[in-house]
Amino acid sequence: MTALSTEAVAVAVPLRRALRLLPAPVSCPPYDDEAGPAPVLRLVTTPAPELAGDYDDDAWVSATRTPTAELPPARAMAGALVRGVLDVLAGVRGAGQLRHDTTAELYADLVPALTRARDTSGLRPDARAIRSIHLQERPEGVVEVCATVVRRGRLGALALRLEGLDGRWRCTELVGI
Repeated sequence: MTALSTEAVAVAVPLRRALRLLPAPVSCPPYDDEAGPAPVLRLVTTPAPELAGDYDDDAWVSATRTPTAELPPARAMAGALVRGVLDVLAGVRGAGQLRHDTTAELYADLVPALTRARDTSGLRPDARAIRSIHLQERPEGVVEVCATVVRRGRLGALALRLEGLDGRWRCTELVGI
């Protein structure tokens, strides 16, 4: 083995820059040990003006029935709802996103069931996760839906009951989680 000369070593090792001390930008917040007046944050005990008043969170529960002829096509709503349930089960969507499409009673029962059955993988279901959707429409504003889905590599089924309430479809029953 040949020994490297000092000239060869100097060329092989890149030169490093000396460290410099820079002042902190003015936009940084003050640290605990720095003197100076700190803004005092106070908790607000009264609601904000836009939330004050007779706001009723359960107002969406009292709904009037809508016949099927006055509602949009149910197939798109059923597909979106089944996709949403699969996304919640996969852990890529929060269960709160199903609240708008379900009744209050179903949502209260659905959240604990979806939480228990949730996957921890966090992988979005494949586009082919919904194999088929079959609908049976009734004139009084009711649609019964049966969907064949793939979850965790196995076939399964979801059964839904959609009812026309306040001019839109809402899920009142969901079985097969």
